[in-house]
Amino acid sequence: MGSTSVSWASLSPSCPPSSSESEKQLECLLTHCIKVPMLVLDPALLANVTLKDLPALYPSFHSASDIFNVAKPKNPSTNVSVVVFDSTKNVEDAHAGMFKGNSKQTVWRGYLTTDKEVPGLVLMQDLAFLSGFPPTFKETNQLKAKLPENLSSKIKLLQLYSEASVALLKLNNPKDFQELNKQTKKNMTIDGKELTISPAYLLWDLSAISQSKQDEDVSASRFEDNEELRYSLRSIERHAPWVRNIFIVTNGQIPSWLNLDNPRVTIVTHQDVFRNLSHLPTFSSPAIESHIHRIEGLSQKFIYLNDDVMFGKDVWPDDFYSHSKGQKVYLTWPVPNCAEGCPGSWIKDGYCDKACNNSACDWDGGDCSGNSGGSRYVAGGGGTGSIGVGQPWHFGGGINSVSYCNQGCANSWLADKFCDQACNVLSCGFDAGDCGQDHFHELYKVTLLPNQTHYVLPKGECLPYFSFAEIAKRGVEGAYSDNPIIRHASIANKWKTIHLIMHSGMNATTIHFNLTFQNTNDEEFKIQITVEVDTREEPKLNSTTQKSYQNLVSPITLLPEAEILFEDIPEEKRFPKFKRRDVNTTERFQEEVKIPLVNISLLPKEAQLSLSNLDLQLERGDITVKGYNVSKSALLRSFLMNVQDADVKINQAVMTGGRNDSLEATPEKQIHKNILPDSLGASQRLDNRLTFPAVTVKVNGHNQSQNPPTDLKTKEKFRSETQTQKVGGGSLSKEKFLSLIVPLENHVSKEKKITGKEQEKNRMEENAKNDIGLNEVLPGRKLQHYTDSYLGFLPWEKKKYFQDLLDEEESLKTQLAYFTDSKHTGRQLKDTFADSLRYVNKILNSKFGFTSRKVPAHMPHMIDRIVMQELQDMFPEEFDKTSFHKVRHSEDMQFAFSYFYYLMSAVQPLNISQVFDEVDTDQSGVLSDREIRTLATRIHDLPLSLQDLTGLEHMLINCSKMLPANITQLNNIPPTQEAYYDPNLPPVTKSLVTNCKAVTDKIHKAYKDKNKYRFEIMGEEEIAFKMIRTNVSHVVGQLDDIRKNPRKFVCLNDNIDHNHKDAQTVKAVLRDFYESMFPIPSQFELPREYRNRFLHMHELQEWRAYRDKLKFWTHCVLATLIIFTIFSFFAEQLIALKRKIFPRRRIHKEASPDRIRV
Repeated sequence: MGSTSVSWASLSPSCPPSSSESEKQLECLLTHCIKVPMLVLDPALLANVTLKDLPALYPSFHSASDIFNVAKPKNPSTNVSVVVFDSTKNVEDAHAGMFKGNSKQTVWRGYLTTDKEVPGLVLMQDLAFLSGFPPTFKETNQLKAKLPENLSSKIKLLQLYSEASVALLKLNNPKDFQELNKQTKKNMTIDGKELTISPAYLLWDLSAISQSKQDEDVSASRFEDNEELRYSLRSIERHAPWVRNIFIVTNGQIPSWLNLDNPRVTIVTHQDVFRNLSHLPTFSSPAIESHIHRIEGLSQKFIYLNDDVMFGKDVWPDDFYSHSKGQKVYLTWPVPNCAEGCPGSWIKDGYCDKACNNSACDWDGGDCSGNSGGSRYVAGGGGTGSIGVGQPWHFGGGINSVSYCNQGCANSWLADKFCDQACNVLSCGFDAGDCGQDHFHELYKVTLLPNQTHYVLPKGECLPYFSFAEIAKRGVEGAYSDNPIIRHASIANKWKTIHLIMHSGMNATTIHFNLTFQNTNDEEFKIQITVEVDTREEPKLNSTTQKSYQNLVSPITLLPEAEILFEDIPEEKRFPKFKRRDVNTTERFQEEVKIPLVNISLLPKEAQLSLSNLDLQLERGDITVKGYNVSKSALLRSFLMNVQDADVKINQAVMTGGRNDSLEATPEKQIHKNILPDSLGASQRLDNRLTFPAVTVKVNGHNQSQNPPTDLKTKEKFRSETQTQKVGGGSLSKEKFLSLIVPLENHVSKEKKITGKEQEKNRMEENAKNDIGLNEVLPGRKLQHYTDSYLGFLPWEKKKYFQDLLDEEESLKTQLAYFTDSKHTGRQLKDTFADSLRYVNKILNSKFGFTSRKVPAHMPHMIDRIVMQELQDMFPEEFDKTSFHKVRHSEDMQFAFSYFYYLMSAVQPLNISQVFDEVDTDQSGVLSDREIRTLATRIHDLPLSLQDLTGLEHMLINCSKMLPANITQLNNIPPTQEAYYDPNLPPVTKSLVTNCKAVTDKIHKAYKDKNKYRFEIMGEEEIAFKMIRTNVSHVVGQLDDIRKNPRKFVCLNDNIDHNHKDAQTVKAVLRDFYESMFPIPSQFELPREYRNRFLHMHELQEWRAYRDKLKFWTHCVLATLIIFTIFSFFAEQLIALKRKIFPRRRIHKEASPDRIRV
């Protein structure tokens, strides 16, 4: 546990990029910095310019709602003008209009922030920020409804910025801020969360606090060395002295100040840990991290840090791991959504969500595959679950009606602080209080009393709610016994109620509640209550004493249907609208224009000139065909209406709305009912029945064959007839006017003859349509109209001068259709880090199931080598691909994210032997009667009945008879003192239990698979993550915050624009902070006057190899010289010593007898 691995800055990226980075070139880097609908004009407008005068100066500002001047922070003698708009779209249009107008004034977008440490801010007296409320609020109206009364009474407007977790308040009076600030300090809460009021500061020039967004993977900040490693080692020596060995993983670089002679520090190169050397060189931190557990000498559990991470307070091993609770996991912000508008909680929730129906989200986790799920939204209701027309839409098959309390209402939607219309029905308890208490009278109410702990519900009642208003001020915590009858239970502190929604048709049972309340003195107290319930319906025998609301329910209901309420929507706001017409009127479905067929030559001169002008305008394209028909009909009618003769009225155009079936129409009438072209549909022919040869033109252009001629040749002829035949002005006589009507026979001769069979068919169609009652109302329906064939009436449209531009526009629209707006999503990272998080999250979803995950904090992590190897054995291809990448890639296996979620998701299969050992408390190997009862309580629901015990014993008896003796090994059991109540029960051994399928099935059903590794989720209280930018004052404020509030884990991420003029100043401030925190050099550093000779490992290794060779040959030469010297100066002594140690043996010869002594 005492080993630590640190990766050096010149190799691996530092901290992951901040999620608040936008796609713009400039980004606001301050705390709770939001872009508001304001424009700042520099220099300021004249003092006498009012809001009414503004559109005259700048037409694009016509939608402005307010204007005021503020003084420049750095130059109070000059002002700037602030123009306020009502929406983001209006301010964007105005901003674009100012650029197009080439204004001499500088235009800035307005920002509001709570960070007062930055210079150049202007305090907004009547604005304030509200924070601290639960993150579940996504709509302004939802938050506004939850505001305390003393807060809502002091604000004019409220705007929620859910992506920043703040709300902007417009106060009634600037003095209200001080009062609200005092009230928030007195525990002003929303759903148990304390609220915070902060002043709002206006800024507009982002150049000082922002920087250009560069490529994160190759920016200088990823390779610039600020000597963070030096101070990280100092923090380890100061705050983690229990660490024994330190391994620094680099690409071979050696810090010039590092003491390589220290035995506790070791430089590890990539070649030492990479198995496949073809993957080198690499500059990808995920690739390097995937191999660090292979460092030789690491303990099983080691600490991994990046060079920019250090310890701010004393740290011990139990800050990472405890034997009682296991691994401590520090999580921060959620993983970016797999697609725009698709949060992780929507995936695989039983509903097909359109935003999640793509490959990146695995087709909504399978909800959109086949008939596995329904749609989240009701038809016509939109994405917010609002009231729509029609029942909730379901794909084929739908969802089992038993799974949810109502179609379109998932159990997880109940009591989620959102009023879901699909859940706002009786069967769902009216969304468990989320939709207000208007319908509480339809539920069964139980009032909790101080001295009563047992309650009994009537039989068949499955939707009760408990009121605790008489015993407590609010509920703090609650728990209930695990019971299959419970669908949902929750506490609604706003109404001081406890909502219980149960499954119907369940047997009688008892539910136990453990509740913690808070009284009026803010003191907590606990109570335990029991509720007897029986949701089986009682048979109703001639009984009419039902609840009033039950009379409205149909006695036969196959599936519960969502109740669509319209009482709160005014009639004028409902949509779609349709016209109500009587079926017997002359305008059945379409508004029609009637043009009488008259003799143009007999009209007055003024009328003929007007008609010729109309023809000319139609030919030139100045008016449309519809306008031509309307104008001509009005012109002719003005003359026809002046004639009082009744005979003339008979010959006018009349549209018949109905037909008397008892009368036989004349052949002439039948013929002219069918003079429409055959190209029109039967319904259109039926809707255009004519009794006289009148030209009937529909407004929508469906009957264009009856319009005046549109081709040029016909119009030429039509115009020539109008111009050649002239009649004097004045009033018309009866004879002349009668001659205006075109003879019927001339019109009949030009039409196709209708056969008797077609006449009979049309009569049948008329009979079918006239069967509709006279008083019945038919809704009008406009058919879809396609304009592909309509070229337009303007000359350049007819000649297709700009057709290529139009085609390009359509192509661009098609491409843009695949892009969505990301304004409504939370943390939207636009880099490889975010993509790799989505990639790993998708892999984990496929392996461990769909769930919402968060990103581990950037801090030191304790890694278990065995767990890491198990993870890589599970995903070998993915980690090999990660190792192959040279730079960061969107398909990298993120080290900490994948490790910790494998550790939290790995499941240990149930071991029956371990269950037996837990029950066998005396460790005799045979279960006694007491231990058998313990086993029965583990696999059955309480209270335990006699049938449960006898049933378990019978299972064991049957298994002992059916299983062979070599498996049960009952014969090998020595005689024991165990005596069972049932004499037929054999000794219950481990072999018998583990091989008895009936018993093991019961155990598997009762025991859930446990996590393989224990873990504990921790908060962010001891983590300080700071993005170091180029703004000097902002950096100083960040570092002062660490000085004031030290944390155990500190990360200072270098995101400095090193090309900026203030970059060196920021680096100096950062170095000064390091020296102030860790001024004492560590044992791992060389003295200040020394530097390492080699700055790369291969140079050091070559020099060491050369040094070793030189040392070897030097030793050889020295040894030779020493030997030669010894032999030279001490030869006689050596020989004597040799003779002494190894004496020569003497040979004695016998004396010869022939020898003569002289």
